[in-house]
Amino acid sequence: MVEQPAAEVEETIPEVVFTVEAASLDEDGYASIWNIASASMQGDTDKTRFLASKLLGFLCKQQCPYIVASSADVKYLDEFYERDNTLLTDWTPESDKVDVVSQAAYVPFDLFKNFLENNKFKISGKYNPRRSSREVWFNETWSVG
Repeated sequence: MVEQPAAEVEETIPEVVFTVEAASLDEDGYASIWNIASASMQGDTDKTRFLASKLLGFLCKQQCPYIVASSADVKYLDEFYERDNTLLTDWTPESDKVDVVSQAAYVPFDLFKNFLENNKFKISGKYNPRRSSREVWFNETWSVG
């Protein structure tokens, strides 16, 4: 499969309607950012990664407090970061780091949609948080559950 450049992907996404498959929601209404992006992009991997990239940057810049990860996922992310500290800095649509982080980050779907709307998320927005903001968001804002 050939990946499309991010600029080409962005041109094909005029507006996002956030959805999630019922099977992706846990009993408390949480879903991974990746699963939300995938459902919202009808399973297209390039568009999913593009949207997940935008969401991670936006949620980090806004210091979204709703992120939850399992203790096993946090341990995995910590170990990954020790091997490759670009895990928290390379969230470009072309990077598989987006997959790793967004598959571990769970949000309560309804609150997530409201948060995006209230904070005016735009697919065309430029969301590139500083490294220090990313580290604070991951280390201090994410919850383990």
